[in-house]
Parts: sequence; C-alpha cells; structure tokens
Amino acid sequence: MITKIEQALVERLQKGLGRLVNTVKSYGGELDDDSLSVSRLPICLVTFGGARIERMSTNARRHQSTANFVIILAVRSLRSNVAARQGGIDEREVGVNQLITAVRRLLDAQTLGQLVKPLKPTRVRTIFNNALFKGGAITAYSIEYEAVYDDFQPLDDGYFPEATQDKTNPDYVFSAYRAKLSDPLPLLEQVQGRIYDPTTQAEEPFKVETEVKNES
Repeated sequence: MITKIEQALVERLQKGLGRLVNTVKSYGGELDDDSLSVSRLPICLVTFGGARIERMSTNARRHQSTANFVIILAVRSLRSNVAARQGGIDEREVGVNQLITAVRRLLDAQTLGQLVKPLKPTRVRTIFNNALFKGGAITAYSIEYEAVYDDFQPLDDGYFPEATQDKTNPDYVFSAYRAKLSDPLPLLEQVQGRIYDPTTQAEEPFKVETEVKNES
C-alpha cells in the first residue's frame, strides 16, 4: 500500500504541476548529494516518512495505518533569497511559496482514487534556505501529509501466507522468494441443520450447498 500511495502522489503531482517544476519523482537522495545540478530545478520529490498503526477492533483482527508522506520542493535562487521564496519577474523564477500553494491545492483532502481517507496536511518545514551547492544556491521546503488507510486482514493464528502467482497480491513476495507457505483453508461446501416448529414439535432437516461466485 505504501508504494501504491507514493506512486499515486507522484502521478497526481506530475499531471497537476505542469511546467511549474522540471521533475516530479520519488525521492532518491538528491538533496544529500553536493553535486546536485541546479539546472534540474525546480524539483518536486515524494517520500514515505513512516507510519503509526492502531488497532481498530477488540478482536485484534483490524488495524488502521496513518502514514506520513513528505513532499519536498526545491528551487534555484537565481537572484536573491526573496525571489527564491516569492518568485521573480522571469517565468523561470518559480518561488517555493508558489509551489507550496500549488501542491496543497492539488493534494489537500484528496483520496487518490479511494486509496486513502482524505489527505491531511500537517506541517510545512524549511529544509534549507539559500544553501550553496555546486552551480548555485538552493532553497527547499517540505510539506507533510497524513494518509490514513485500513490495513489488510492479518493471517489466521499460526498460518503462513498461501501460494499466489498474482503479482498485485501483497502475499506474492512469499511465493517469489520461496518462503514457507500454508495450504489453502478448506472451503465451506455446505451447511446442514434442522428447523424446529414449536407448535407441532416437528423437525425438518435442511441442507444448503454453497457456490463459488464467478467474478469474470
């Protein structure tokens, strides 16, 4: 789910920001590299920042995750620190304040195609202000969001995942890497019982056969 949310954030920002930025992508350590080329700026980077997990029922079978995602915005300081924040007269001088507003307009309260509950912005932080890199000065800020979603059902106690060839299934990794697997649980094929009529004290047996629903 974390990967799906991150990819959905990148896709929406790629479509929504247009030429406000040169690149929208998942964060890969770009701002930790002193050789970062300012020619690639403005840039928008998306990264996962951890999550907290809460039990949603007393039987310990349902959990909800609140994940933190960070949107990093970096611009080149072409003329001044003020221009880097507020933008300049040249269209190339996109201010980081403009980008913060644009990202919030695109992401606040979005569900990313029902992947999550409405996104909640939590804070904006300065990463660095007019910091010197090779080739120029860079100003960068981050916007943090909380993304809440229901976790998948846990395994039955003592069981391992079942084999699957469906690469979209979260359990596929166990099959791919030859981890221990459990046989599928037996299907419920029929229900039997008796219907009792208290007025006549008669009993009538019944049997219901279950069917496998064809979803194709």
